[in-house]
Amino acid sequence: MLTTKKSTIEAYMIPLVKSFARVNPNTLTLLGSIPPVLFFVFVFAHHFIIAEVALLGSSVDLLDGLVARTYGKVTKFGGFFDSTIDRIADFLFITAFAFAHIVRWELVAPFLLFSFLTSYTRSRGELASGGKLNFAVGILERTERLIGIFLALLFYLLNPAFRLQTLNPAELVFLLLTILSVITVTQRIIFAYKKL
Repeated sequence: MLTTKKSTIEAYMIPLVKSFARVNPNTLTLLGSIPPVLFFVFVFAHHFIIAEVALLGSSVDLLDGLVARTYGKVTKFGGFFDSTIDRIADFLFITAFAFAHIVRWELVAPFLLFSFLTSYTRSRGELASGGKLNFAVGILERTERLIGIFLALLFYLLNPAFRLQTLNPAELVFLLLTILSVITVTQRIIFAYKKL
């Protein structure tokens, strides 16, 4: 959903991008892998406020693609590398909650699966169409997912003792994100069925 606002967001980032004109976008991609690692470590250690700051720091991930497009440094490897690092980051962001015993694995595992399927169905669909179709359809893409993860930790931080049935605040958010991810994957499968 927020993908439709991407050009507007990037327009605000252009002044910042100028300072990275001489930097290889792949270097920025690699630097963007640091915040997810820090997030995982700090959540595991139950330093939740610092973990939230690290998650916000992952917004540096927006820079690599923007720098590449702005200064004509787009490469096939760059896109591949960025997508690969994003999947590693997603794993760290999501599983941190299970390893820290905040969210049960029974909720983490399906969320992780459908998060990966959301990305896979897009890349596989676009590959199958020969790049002619944009598969960025559905209600929950990566940006919304990261916002949801931020909120899951925030709600848990604010009221860890809260329970709805047996679910704590973070588990409730994970359940919602999983449902929305299932819907998104379904939307992409239907889109593929109609368009391919």
